[in-house]
Amino acid sequence: MTELLSLENINTFYGPVQVHFDLSLTVGRGHIVCLLGGNASGKSTTMKIILGLVKPQSGIVRFDGQPATGLPTPQIVRRGVGSVPEARRLFGDMSVRENLLMGAFVRKDQKAIAEDLDRVLGLFPKLAERLAQRAGTLSGGEQQMVAMARALMGRPKLICMDEPTMGLSPLWVDRVLDLIAAINKEGVTVFMVEQNASLALEIAHHAYVLQTGRIVLQGPASQLRADPRIRDAYLGGQEAA
Repeated sequence: MTELLSLENINTFYGPVQVHFDLSLTVGRGHIVCLLGGNASGKSTTMKIILGLVKPQSGIVRFDGQPATGLPTPQIVRRGVGSVPEARRLFGDMSVRENLLMGAFVRKDQKAIAEDLDRVLGLFPKLAERLAQRAGTLSGGEQQMVAMARALMGRPKLICMDEPTMGLSPLWVDRVLDLIAAINKEGVTVFMVEQNASLALEIAHHAYVLQTGRIVLQGPASQLRADPRIRDAYLGGQEAA
């Protein structure tokens, strides 16, 4: 396995509260890796560190072989990291098309951007029917599709997804998971933070379980799916995230 992303001995604090304790994990190129954990386990902070939104007190983040600790978010995006944030965070008053093009804000190659828009709409055909519609009027599942397609418009090597199934109906949950698997088959590495372990482990290659800022379980997703400890582990944790 070739590493695309690694976090090495990360320690993070919010004021006096320590959130991560020597957190280390790796994301293999071409894989889907999920980070599981209950509320306030430190999952979302892990995502913010990767995206440059939070700087750890100590430890190293490496992306594609280069140090990335503490870099500003736009620079991390330019290196090839896309984001599907929790609660999607679309521009509700802008059209679907405008939201998708915002995903290419760091690019200047207009012809290639147009080609990528066509490619993304091929992967998300429902959005092709909604291009002129205001994003804020879409259903939750459709908005999640926009967020995922927007991330792809940056031509990322890695997409970080924060709770991609949160708040969706069961039908949309299955659809979103299928789309994540489809994105991965296109060659994009996926790192997803997820609270629903059983669903995430269905599509992931590898998984980590985070409890109060510490990795307590890790391994191939197929093995963790059968591990009786995983339910207690990923539901544990009361510290601030």
